[in-house]
Amino acid sequence: MAVAPRPRPEAPRITAAEARALLARNQAVAVDVRTPEEYAVGHLPGALLIPLRRLAAQLGELPRDKTIIFY
Repeated sequence: MAVAPRPRPEAPRITAAEARALLARNQAVAVDVRTPEEYAVGHLPGALLIPLRRLAAQLGELPRDKTIIFY
């Protein structure tokens, strides 16, 4: 089983309530980093799918004016 890397110190953690509030105010974008198969089973409404293995190549596609919530 793979172990997820620790978040970088500059990447703050937020609570689920904070994430919901940011998303509700359209101040954030949720990015699902799981596989397409896992995404198809269920994901946050409006979440973008960018599998972790493709994340570095697609970072430029993310908005710069919003908080990005990776999950």
